[in-house]
Amino acid sequence: MVYWNDTLMDAGAVGIPIGDHTFLRGEGVFETIRAKQGGPVFWRDHAARLSKSAERLFLSLPEEGLLRGRIEELLEANRLRDARVRITLGENCLITAAPLQVRESGVKLGLRPEYPINERSPLAGIKCTSYAENMTILRSSQESEVLRPNTRGELCEACHSNVFFRIADRLFTPSLETGCLPGVMRKQVLARTSVEEGVWPYEMIKEAEEIWLSNSINKLCWAESLDGEKLAKPSALFHELRSTIP
Repeated sequence: MVYWNDTLMDAGAVGIPIGDHTFLRGEGVFETIRAKQGGPVFWRDHAARLSKSAERLFLSLPEEGLLRGRIEELLEANRLRDARVRITLGENCLITAAPLQVRESGVKLGLRPEYPINERSPLAGIKCTSYAENMTILRSSQESEVLRPNTRGELCEACHSNVFFRIADRLFTPSLETGCLPGVMRKQVLARTSVEEGVWPYEMIKEAEEIWLSNSINKLCWAESLDGEKLAKPSALFHELRSTIP
């Protein structure tokens, strides 16, 4: 079952209009949300970011309380307590839910300086459905995640994740000035421990002793290698933070 606009229906019954601009040109935004115990986690943060993304693309957004109610109804209809929920918004609004699958292993992280993120783009910092660039970079890579710079050569973000890295006893993450996504999970990490936000050269990541990747579904993952070079096992701080985030 899915929610298509204001109707709960079987997924196979959804019909996308042939002139839909989200389908034809990628003119849409989305949020991927972790659901636990029948409800969305960190819902207010996701709703606020979805609203800002929709405003950037001049899209109309259903009222926040209505969206949350539809998510909860959808989870109940699919008999899901813990789930991966996605809201896709364009000319139409689609809400889907699937069983939650969380990565529990380390990530092989690659560097691709030849594929910078345009921090001056009107799409920078939002979750736009025009995702072909990220997926093409990932599929052409031998790694499970790829870390990208921005056009100024500054460390920015990975294709699906924000990045944190430790050098000695200091923990760093790129600031939003770099064009990286204002991640919901990134915000949770910043609220729970001391992190230096800033602008650093892309090459600085090679000095890292430990690298974390954050997103709403996996919460926190660690990079087991960087461009094939082994990294340190996740620290006690990593495990402590991961255990405190719902």
